Amino acid sequence: MKAIVQLWLLPSRQMPLLGVLAHLLWLAALGCLAWMTPHADGAALAAGLLAMGSWFWHLGLATTLRSACKPETFLLPAFRRHLAAFGLLDAMVWVGLPAMLALILGVPHVPLGSALLLLAGAMGFAMGVERWVSLLFWPLLVLAGWMPGLVGAIVHDAWRSPLTLPLLLLLAVLLLRLALHPMLRVTDRPPDTSPLEGLSLGRNASAETAPRRSALGRRFEGWFDAIAQRAMERALIRYREQPTAARRRTLVRRLLLPHDNVAAIGLRIAIMAVFATLYVVVALHRKHFNATVVGAYAVLIALARFPQIGRGMARMRPNLADLYLTLAPVTRIEYQRALADALTVLMPVGTVTALAYTVLGIVLTHAAQPGLMLMVTLIVATSGGLVALAVHLIGPQNAVGRHLVNAAVLIGTMATYWAGVWLIDVLGYLFGGGLLALLTLGFGLGVWFAAQREYQRREPCFDAPLA
Repeated sequence: MKAIVQLWLLPSRQMPLLGVLAHLLWLAALGCLAWMTPHADGAALAAGLLAMGSWFWHLGLATTLRSACKPETFLLPAFRRHLAAFGLLDAMVWVGLPAMLALILGVPHVPLGSALLLLAGAMGFAMGVERWVSLLFWPLLVLAGWMPGLVGAIVHDAWRSPLTLPLLLLLAVLLLRLALHPMLRVTDRPPDTSPLEGLSLGRNASAETAPRRSALGRRFEGWFDAIAQRAMERALIRYREQPTAARRRTLVRRLLLPHDNVAAIGLRIAIMAVFATLYVVVALHRKHFNATVVGAYAVLIALARFPQIGRGMARMRPNLADLYLTLAPVTRIEYQRALADALTVLMPVGTVTALAYTVLGIVLTHAAQPGLMLMVTLIVATSGGLVALAVHLIGPQNAVGRHLVNAAVLIGTMATYWAGVWLIDVLGYLFGGGLLALLTLGFGLGVWFAAQREYQRREPCFDAPLA
């Protein structure tokens, strides 16, 4: 039983916000079933909350389990049996208990609702193990966006068909089979990349070891690795031809951030642009689409890289001992400054990424105020990147503290973005933009310089982190 409890707590320990949100949705859904069932929309609201919570929970569960299922883990006593018992308990919590409560309260269509809940959980789990599975559902979203009448007719007919229930169960089983097969297969682990590259392809490397990658993910990773190898070789050749301090910093940057060169950044923007284009195409069916949201989303994507900095630098401590001996700094301040200077490139990279996605959104949505979107994105992405890099560089070392800091940075950045949109819209580009730049960039630069001084003051540490 202890092993099952530890498996249940695994997602909440690595992603506490997700665990809390999923269980709050579960409790809210049971509350809706208990107190709102006499109303017509009570059961529908409860089913929606359960499906959303189940999708979130199983997405995070798959992300943590696929990294826990290493070859050496299968040597633990009865690991597969404990994993199967945990799966039965998970199905009972997310499907069985709500179904029994619904039957007691006399809610109609309980079998069909249970099948939909099982499918929602299986879909989230499959997306967490094999990220390319999410691409299979984009055509459905596009169809729902462009032809909602047809989709409504299909759903209406499927609701009354006796074949719907077995087809939903079959689809859920196929998704689980697709997810469990690579996760339970005992194979050699792929080679690790730099811990600071956890978001090179838009994925969050939150586990201690590199997760198993799909065939498409391995292909993308191969492209990035080939580009990084060529960039490192060019930087090494230039340094040997003329060893300067600037080219030495470039070598350190290529070593710590191999996927942050011009070619890799362009490839990353192109890959993400495909998904952004699909999202905008799906959302364009709305009559009152706010194009300014695109800029906010672009800023969020740019800031998604920074949470990996503090954790990645902690994981790299044993390897940084070799870098320290290679650089042979005269003082510890010189060494700490070299690391901080190498990481500084992430700020312009984040700003360029946000601007590129904003330009794409302006073109796709035919935005009415492109200048406003570009100005606010430029200012907020730059200031937000300064603050994010600063707080993650010297911030808390535990997982809960990192998540709280990241949430505070994201909320503050989004509030600043919409406040900037309002300022420029009311005061104009000159006064509104100037006031926004003065306040946000001044604050961001002050936080970054203070963080640099604090980071340089600290002693270099080469011990592996405790957690």
